[in-house]
Amino acid sequence: MITSIDAILRRLRGNHIALLIALDDHGSLRKAANQVSLSQPATTKSLREIEAMFGADLFARSPRGIVANEMGRCVIRHARVMRAEVGALRDELAAIMRGGGGTLAVGAVMGSVPVWLTPMLKTLREVQPDISVEVWEDNSARLLSMLDQRLLDLVIGRPSVSVHPDAYDFVPLDTEEVCFVVDGADPLARDPSITLADIAANPWIVPQATLPMRSLLEQLFEDGGLPFPRYAIETSSTFATLSLLRSGAGTVGLMPLKVAEYFAEYGLIAILAIPVERRGPPYGIATRRGSTLMQPVQKFIDLCLERGAVR
Repeated sequence: MITSIDAILRRLRGNHIALLIALDDHGSLRKAANQVSLSQPATTKSLREIEAMFGADLFARSPRGIVANEMGRCVIRHARVMRAEVGALRDELAAIMRGGGGTLAVGAVMGSVPVWLTPMLKTLREVQPDISVEVWEDNSARLLSMLDQRLLDLVIGRPSVSVHPDAYDFVPLDTEEVCFVVDGADPLARDPSITLADIAANPWIVPQATLPMRSLLEQLFEDGGLPFPRYAIETSSTFATLSLLRSGAGTVGLMPLKVAEYFAEYGLIAILAIPVERRGPPYGIATRRGSTLMQPVQKFIDLCLERGAVR
């Protein structure tokens, strides 16, 4: 039976983590003992403590050394993560003591990346060059889930897609223009009079059913009195969309306009001359309601608000 989390936290020590990593690195109790500055009997005792803590043997012993079994490999993998997290904690504390630094973990929906995320991070790094930044790009639902788990500090997305939108403080930033796109070399891009009806029966790459852009696309077909494409390929991946557009002449997709303009500049896609009056729902900065915002998080939000004031 696996020990409870509280019991592990009470018994787990830093030298246990160091020993697990040393055993994995060297495959030898003697060499691991030298690395962690313990006698071999003390190392053997610590290993017994670790295995008793998890209620299972973690290593197979043989005359040639010691090798982690499946459970041991699992524990070692997490031990390395914990060591890395402690290293990140030390670096962040050192940066704070120097009067700067800190970390920012931000998630962003695709359409916000060129418009908000990229320029704001550029400005943030100019005023705080020693800040550590982690960026995730995904749809709002998955990013908000990461925010709930405290894996992200903030999300540029749409709390409206959540089952509990009132769990977030929200600063609106923008609405999203969309456009129809094809491969950059597709002849459809050179037709100035093309309409949605002309391409309704083409192969389509569409947003997944749970995404706001999918609802918008369905509304556009409904506005035109057209049936929604059958057997369309669904994806939330920008890279997959770019690749799939090249899979056959006449394949059509839907993208945020600012994202499409970025890729069109390099000839990867072309934007069709079909005006789209509808816009996606507003997106903005979501943080956990009532949470205390660390300095880098608040600074990022302040920069967005300053930019928004002059837009």
